[in-house]
Amino acid sequence: MDPQLLRSIWPVFAAETREQIQAIGSKVLGLEQPASAREPDLLPSLKRVVHSLKGSAASLGLDDIERIVHAIEDGLSHVDVDQPISRGSVEAMLRGLSAIENALNRGDAGEQPVVDGVASLLRALGHEAPAAPSADDAAGAGPLGEDGLKALVALESALSKLVSPKVEDRAGAVRAAVDQAHALRHSAEAVQADQVAALAEAAALGFTRMEEGGDAAGQAASEVAGALVDLRMALGVVEDAGAVREPEPAKPAPAPAAKPAARATASAPEGRNGSVDRAVRVSVKTLDSLALQVEHLVSGRSQQGRRTEGFRSLTDQAHEVLLHLERAASQLAMSGGGPALEPLRTGVGLMRTMQKRLLEHAKEAHRDGEQQSLVAQVIRDDLRDLRMVPASQVLEPLRRTVRETASRLGKEVALELGGTDVRLDRRIVDALKDPLVHLVRNAIDHGLEMPAVRKAAGKPETGRLSVRVEARGTRIGVIVEDDGGGLDPVRVRATAVRRGLMNQEAADKLTDAQAARLIFQPGFSTRDEVTSTSGRGVGLDVVLATAQRLQGSADVEYTPGKGTRFIVDLPLTLAAALGLLVRTGTTVTAIPSDTVKRVLRLDADDVGTVAGRVVARLDGEQLTFLSLSEAIGLPRMPLALESGRRQTAVLLSLGEERVLYAIDEVVGQQELVVRSLGKHLREVTHLAGAAVLDDGRVVPVLNAPELLRAAKPDTRAAVGESKMPRILVCDDSLTTRFAMKSLLEIAGYPVVTASDGEEAWQVLERVHCHLVVSDWQMPRLDGVGLARRIKGHPMFRRTPIILVTSLDSNEDRAAGLEAGADGYLVKREVERGKLLELVRQLLPGSA
Repeated sequence: MDPQLLRSIWPVFAAETREQIQAIGSKVLGLEQPASAREPDLLPSLKRVVHSLKGSAASLGLDDIERIVHAIEDGLSHVDVDQPISRGSVEAMLRGLSAIENALNRGDAGEQPVVDGVASLLRALGHEAPAAPSADDAAGAGPLGEDGLKALVALESALSKLVSPKVEDRAGAVRAAVDQAHALRHSAEAVQADQVAALAEAAALGFTRMEEGGDAAGQAASEVAGALVDLRMALGVVEDAGAVREPEPAKPAPAPAAKPAARATASAPEGRNGSVDRAVRVSVKTLDSLALQVEHLVSGRSQQGRRTEGFRSLTDQAHEVLLHLERAASQLAMSGGGPALEPLRTGVGLMRTMQKRLLEHAKEAHRDGEQQSLVAQVIRDDLRDLRMVPASQVLEPLRRTVRETASRLGKEVALELGGTDVRLDRRIVDALKDPLVHLVRNAIDHGLEMPAVRKAAGKPETGRLSVRVEARGTRIGVIVEDDGGGLDPVRVRATAVRRGLMNQEAADKLTDAQAARLIFQPGFSTRDEVTSTSGRGVGLDVVLATAQRLQGSADVEYTPGKGTRFIVDLPLTLAAALGLLVRTGTTVTAIPSDTVKRVLRLDADDVGTVAGRVVARLDGEQLTFLSLSEAIGLPRMPLALESGRRQTAVLLSLGEERVLYAIDEVVGQQELVVRSLGKHLREVTHLAGAAVLDDGRVVPVLNAPELLRAAKPDTRAAVGESKMPRILVCDDSLTTRFAMKSLLEIAGYPVVTASDGEEAWQVLERVHCHLVVSDWQMPRLDGVGLARRIKGHPMFRRTPIILVTSLDSNEDRAAGLEAGADGYLVKREVERGKLLELVRQLLPGSA
C-alpha cells in the first residue's frame, strides 16, 4: 500500500488491532480450560476475531502480520471443541501475538511494522515459510500470469497517485486507471477468470467515482483499495519478500471492505424511537487537545468570576459616592441653594441612573457566569467519561505476560485479576502498562519460588499471583501480591552496598522497611547475572517514577516466607481537581483537596513527643506532626507554637495513613489544572506539578501521597541524625525539661535529656551532642559547673552551651558567661521563642 495512505489509516488500525490482540490472547488462554468451564461460544467468537484481524492486515498489505494471524487461524481450525488446547499451541500463539504487538510499536514510531523472526514463529505455529520462487514461477502465477501482475501493479500505482491531494490532471489520471481496469477485465474474461473480471470492473467503477474529489473520492478510494486487495488474492500473487502463496479459494462475489479513519459500532440495543447509540474512535491526541481547551474554559470562568466580584465592588463604591452627593445636595438646599444646586441635583440623577445600570450589568454578568460554569462542568464531566475506560484494558494483557514469563522460568503460576470493571482515566491506564509488566515479572522471577522449593516449604507447587484494582473514593489502589518467599532485607542491604548505592554504615542504619524500599532505586537488582527477565537494574524504579509522575506513590510490604505486596496509589483521573491553597512563610502551595480531611488549630498542650517523634493529639489519637515548609525543602519558618500562639495545621489522609502538617494559613480553594514540571524536576518527589491560579500566579502542587509516605516513622528514622544537630537538654524539673525538649523537637532537632549536670556529663561521654541547654540551679552539678567542665575538656570545649535560669540579675548573667556559657536566657524568654533564636545563632548550619 502507498505509504501516505497507510499513515492516514494507521492510527485506527493500530488501536483496533491492539484490542483484537487482547481479545485473542484472553480467549486462547480460555481454551486451556475444560469445555464445561469455558464461556459459551468461546471458540467461534475467537475464530471471528482472528479472521477479522487477518482481513485488516491483508487490506493494508501488512504481510508479516497477515501470515502469522493466518497461521493462528489454521491452528484454531484443528482444535477439538471438547478438549483443552495443548500447552505448546497456546505458547506459540501467544508468542505470535507478542511479535505482532512489537510490530505495532514500530509502526507507531514511524517505522515499517515488520515482525521479527517470522519464519521461526510460523514453524512454531505449524506453518513453514514458503520458499522464494523463481522469476518463471512468478510469471506463471495466477490465471493471467505476468500480464495480471503488471495490470495489478499499474492499478495500485494509479490509486496511490489519486489519493494524493496534489494531482495535476485528476480527470486524465482517472481515465487512464479506468482503461487499465477495463483492459484487465477483458483479459480475465478471455480466460474465463470470472472473479478477476468482476473485481476489475468494481475497481473501474471506484476509479470513476474518484474523479469528483472531496469526501466521495475518499470513500471511493477505500472501495478501490478493498477491490485491489481481493484482486491480488484472486490473481494468486500475494507477495512477501519475493514469495508467492497459492491462491485462496475463489470468493463468491467481490466484497471490497472500507477502512474509514473512525470506526462506528453499535454500542447499545435499538431504542423505542428506532435509533441506535453509536461509538466513534477518537485519537487520544484529539482528546488531550479537547481536555486542554476545556480546562482553559474553566480557568477563564474563574477569572471572569473574579472580574464579576470586582464589578460588584465598583457598584458598591458607586452607591457610596451617590450617598455622599445626595447628602451634599440636601445640605446645600437647606442653606439656601444657589446656582450650584441644580447642576448638583442633575449629577445626582445621572449617578443614580448609572448605579442602576451598573447593578443590572453586575446581575447579568453573574447570571451569565453561572450558566457558563454549568456548561463547562457538563462538558468536563462528559469529557471525563470519554476518557474513562475499564481497568480490564490494562489487566487482561497481563495473562499473556504471566504465561510467557512463567514458562520461560519453569514455574507454575496461577493469576487472579480483580477490579477489572473499575473505570480509570485512559492516561493512567496507558501509563500503568509498563509498571504493571515490571511488577508482574518481578513477582514471578524474584518472589515466587520454584515448584520443588515451594513443595519442600509446604506450599502448593503452583504459585499464586494476584493483581487487582481497588476503588478508593477519588483515588485507586493497584495491588500486585504474591505468595512467595517475601523480601530479604539483609540481602537488599548487601546488594545496595555492592552496587555502590550507599556505604555499609548507612545501610546498617536502615530499618527493614527502609531497606525494602531500596528496590525502587535506579540500578538496583539482586540478580548477579543478567537474564532475559532481570539483572539489568531496570524495572521497579519505573514503577515509582510513574506513580510520582501521576500524583501518586508506590510502596512495598512483605511477610518473610509468605509473600510480598506492592501497592501503587493513584488518582482516579488526571483531569482538573479541587486544590486547597496554603501559605507557609511567603510561599503559597496547593494540596489536592481529596487528601485534606480537616483544617484545624492546635494549642501547645496538644503537641508533644513520643519516642523522639513529635505528635499532636487529635480525637484521642496521636498523629505525626511536622512542619510543611521543612517537608517540602523550604527554609524552616518559626511555628506559631514557639511564640505561644495557636498553630494552624492541615490533616492529610489516605486510607489508614493520617499526618498533621503545620502551615501559616489557608489562602483559599480553587479548581486546578496540574501541569508537569518536566524531566529536570522529576526527582523532586513531593511535587506533583504546577498550576496557574485564576489571578495568574503559578503555584507548586504537592504530591500528598508522597508527603504521607515520607512522614512514616520508619521512613524518617535515622534521617534526623544526619541532617539536624543533636541537642542535650539538662534540667532537674521534669516539666521544664519536657517543655524545652518538645519545643526543640518541633523545630526538627533530635534531643536527649538529663536531670542534672552529672547525668549530662555522662550523656556527653556516650552520645555526640552539638549543643547543650542547661538549667543553672541543679543538684550534684549545677549549670555553671557543667559549663566549666565542658569548656575545660579538649573534646567538648567547642560545644556551645546555653544557660537557662530564673536568675536574671546582671551579676548572675556575668557569672554564667564567665564560666564559658555561649548564651544566657531567663526562663520566661524561652516561652517567647528566644531559645530557638539563640540555638539557630549558635548552630547556623541548622537554620
